[in-house]
Formats: sequence, C-alpha cells, structure tokens
Amino acid sequence: MILTTTIGSYPKPDYLKIPDWFQGEKGTDAEYPTKGWEEAIKSLGSDFEAIINKATQEIISDQIECGIDIITDGEVRRENYIHYHCRFLKGIDFDNLTKQTARTGNYDCYLPTIVNKVEFDKPFLSNEFKINQKFSSKPVKVTIPGPLTITDTIADDYYKDNKKLGIDLSIAINNEVKILADSGCNYIQID
Repeated sequence: MILTTTIGSYPKPDYLKIPDWFQGEKGTDAEYPTKGWEEAIKSLGSDFEAIINKATQEIISDQIECGIDIITDGEVRRENYIHYHCRFLKGIDFDNLTKQTARTGNYDCYLPTIVNKVEFDKPFLSNEFKINQKFSSKPVKVTIPGPLTITDTIADDYYKDNKKLGIDLSIAINNEVKILADSGCNYIQID
C-alpha cells in the first residue's frame, strides 16, 4: 500500500496573522522574507498558543477528512520553511540582515546573517510534534530544511566556506532530528 502525505506547508487560516512567503506580493521571492514575523507573534500575546493550536487542529482535520495518511501541522508557526528553524540555532542574526542573491541567483533579498559558529541551541520541534500528534489519530510528519537548503537562503559573514558551514548545520540539524525521533516522531522529512 502506498501512503499519502503533503509537502508540509498549508495555507494559514485568515484569522492567523503570521506573515509568510506565500501571502506576500512576490511570494517566495520576497525582498524581506523574515520581516514582520516576530512582531506578528508578539501581537498575538497570551493568545498565541491557543490561536496556533486552533489553526493546527483545523489543518490536521482537513487532511484527515481528505484521507491523507501521514499528516503535517501545515507549518503554521513558520514565516517560511527555512528561516523558522534558523531562529532556533545559535550563531544566526535576524536583526542585522544582509542583502544577498538567493535561491541560486533567482532574486535579491535581505537575509538573516551567520555571525558566529552555527550550533544547536535547544529542542523545539519535539514539543511541537507532541502537541500536533494529540490532534491527530494518524501519524504526524515533521519537515526540516537541510543544510543545502539553508545555505542557499542565508547570508554568511562567518564561515566563508560552504563545506564547513554545511558540516555545522548538519550537526545542529542532527541533534534536533535525534530528539524528535526520541519523542516518537516516525516521519521526518529533510529537504
């Protein structure tokens, strides 16, 4: 039997006012792909978790009703697939953005900047997985950007060597993956 899943991302409900690169005028080619995320999270205040959980439940229910076998949370917490994860790594500055050509030369934008050694900070996906799994009778998949995906969409003022950067990103991502697997997640997608 072939199991079905989704790529991970899903349209955010209208009431969830977290900007993402699907809602912007230029889509994934936005000039400031991380702009507004922190402010949007702060504006939700103490209702943040309740609003996120409501959106997640709706997205999970929609997938179950459609007959999807392996569910995702729709990545509703994320401003985009890549930078959300980078916010949980040490060594990346989201305050001082660097203008750079991204995604193999497709467009110019202002990106978070690596200013120090990239390292695992603390787990975050395992908690999200546990919450999401409570909303689903089916298994939940977690999506994670891989080292190449991250290096192509971030500015580097520290390494100046994609191989060294890739190694440190791999180590940091691997730490998160191990914790996620230990928390019971059997479906982990790394792009």
